[in-house]
Amino acid sequence: MNPLSVHRGTTMSDPLHAATARAFPDRSVETIESRNARPGNETGRVRFADADPLYLKTATDTTTRLERETAATRYAAENCPVGVPSVVAADPAGDPPYLATAPLPGTALNEPWTDGADRERLLRRAGQSLAGVHEARFDRAGRVVGGDTDGLELTDETWTETLAATVEWRGDDWFADRFSGLPPRLADLIREVDPTVEGRPALVHGDASRLNVHVDPGGLLDWERALVGDPAFDLADATFHLTGQPDVTDDERPALREALHEGYRERAGALPPGLDRWRPLYRAVAYLLVPQAFDDWSTEAEAPADDLAADVREEFDERLRAAREALT
Repeated sequence: MNPLSVHRGTTMSDPLHAATARAFPDRSVETIESRNARPGNETGRVRFADADPLYLKTATDTTTRLERETAATRYAAENCPVGVPSVVAADPAGDPPYLATAPLPGTALNEPWTDGADRERLLRRAGQSLAGVHEARFDRAGRVVGGDTDGLELTDETWTETLAATVEWRGDDWFADRFSGLPPRLADLIREVDPTVEGRPALVHGDASRLNVHVDPGGLLDWERALVGDPAFDLADATFHLTGQPDVTDDERPALREALHEGYRERAGALPPGLDRWRPLYRAVAYLLVPQAFDDWSTEAEAPADDLAADVREEFDERLRAAREALT
């Protein structure tokens, strides 16, 4: 990452600089360090001459993600007993749109994970944080379309339609072209098996990766996939994010998964109802991350891209088959 110097009064053409100038017109900016992680977003760490540094995100394709993230971040910070970034400034529907947040205390789980720390301890901490998110309960499910600390604005949908529409949105929002047909197939299966929330719907983070989960103290950042629905889905999705990666062996995975569940139970008292029943379907949804980001991770693999793509399709088909057999 190369720091990019920005000075007040300078004409800035790129989205991140423009958003910084829009959000903080009266501050003297020393540097912006670009930290992009996905297409359509521009994210950077902004250092000021006269104020503490912060993180700023803008979107170059659609404001939907920023609107959802801003609302969910503000709501979670006020209503969930878990660390959440403080919103310093936001105009998610502006021109350009932006969301500025203070750094989240703690350490991204991925840092100690790769440094040889006790992985079971880390996952217990992650489970506790996820359970804290799910303490925010609602009367119905829905996609987050707005809101603030006092409440979230939701689409008027069942959990089935919320999940299916979320899968379709991910396919439209950012997905490897060669796998464009996979999200519609999964959405069709979701509507076919018609999952239900066995309890009250909860706030769902939807992207509990090792980069987004913080430990010591615990917290969660990057709320742009947040929705309201089945906490069992969030736990199943987090299990894949945290234990389903290539650096975890088949022998290690059961103990790590149990550590995540143990941490969740320590805070919530029990695992979400319906987890065992709906896990086959939620495992298929969680696997979307692999074909979605194929163009990013496949370039670093030794095997040919076509061979990797064939393996991805085979695994996706197997997860759909398993879900259909278990639920129909």
